[in-house]
Amino acid sequence: MGVQLQRHSGGRPGWYDHHRRIISTRRGQSISQYKSVLAHELGHAHYGDTPTGNGHYDQRQEQRADEYAAHLLINPADFEASAIWHQDCLPAIADDLEVTHHLLKIWMELFQSGKLNSLTYANL
Repeated sequence: MGVQLQRHSGGRPGWYDHHRRIISTRRGQSISQYKSVLAHELGHAHYGDTPTGNGHYDQRQEQRADEYAAHLLINPADFEASAIWHQDCLPAIADDLEVTHHLLKIWMELFQSGKLNSLTYANL
């Protein structure tokens, strides 16, 4: 993607600067938080997102980045195996898949709406 990764202390869990093509993640996050934040910021990089100052459009960018991250980090086979093992306990599934509970929820919404399919995964 041509994006440089860096780390920062304090502040937001992560951010993306499209003009400089930099993703920064906060030090000290759990592996689930780090992976989820990095994948979310990669979504912004993929789409070339820049803040617009318009709450509606900025929120749409955030949702799209969350969906990108959920697609990137969770696949149906791993979810199914984890769901069986953890008897559908969502916090345990998220921990097992090393993603945040928020991203697992996003993935499940996409799955239930029929927006996930094998072609979607092939295009990432």
